[in-house]
Amino acid sequence: MIRCFICLIVGYFCGSLLTAEGVARRFAGRSIFELGDGNPGMANVGHELGKRAAIICLVGDILKTLIPVIVLSILFPNPGFKIVTAWTGVGSTLGHLFPFWHGFKGGKGVTTIATTIILMNPLWGILAGVVGIVTIILSGYLSVGAVVAIIFYACATFWTDMPWDCRIAAIIFVLLTIRAHGSKLRGIKDGTTRKASLSTKFWERFKRS
Repeated sequence: MIRCFICLIVGYFCGSLLTAEGVARRFAGRSIFELGDGNPGMANVGHELGKRAAIICLVGDILKTLIPVIVLSILFPNPGFKIVTAWTGVGSTLGHLFPFWHGFKGGKGVTTIATTIILMNPLWGILAGVVGIVTIILSGYLSVGAVVAIIFYACATFWTDMPWDCRIAAIIFVLLTIRAHGSKLRGIKDGTTRKASLSTKFWERFKRS
């Protein structure tokens, strides 16, 4: 229990290091919270600053979950890699969503969650990603894809023999994802949520073919 708590705390502080903020300062000389929709994530960075900035942001958000998982797994061989990953990933996501240095107002945690679920179970994590991408293309919205993907993964944790810590982490991720994307989901109805470029480009090419 103490080791899981340590994983949670270390994950939180690593997760609160918002890569998008550093990228925005470097590329635009401004805070990411002042650009686009203000979300400190890859999608907003890509939309406002281009593909190169988005890739750097993506890599940074992956590493801020991956590195503490590796280090803590070495330090704590027990309770096991999957359990260490689960609680470190929950901490990293909480840090990304609620960074203490920015009034506990952060991003949506898509990359930190994706990294965690793939590390916990590569097969089902990748399948959840595929489900998410297909959902984005069909629905036209990133928020819908994110919610559907994590719900799919949470269900998968109960279909398989994953530890209960991983199942609890998945349920937490579902709740955090719905909360983080709530405004975007509501915005779909009133037309204020912009459509994902992935979906738009896919259907444009489909129509041309």
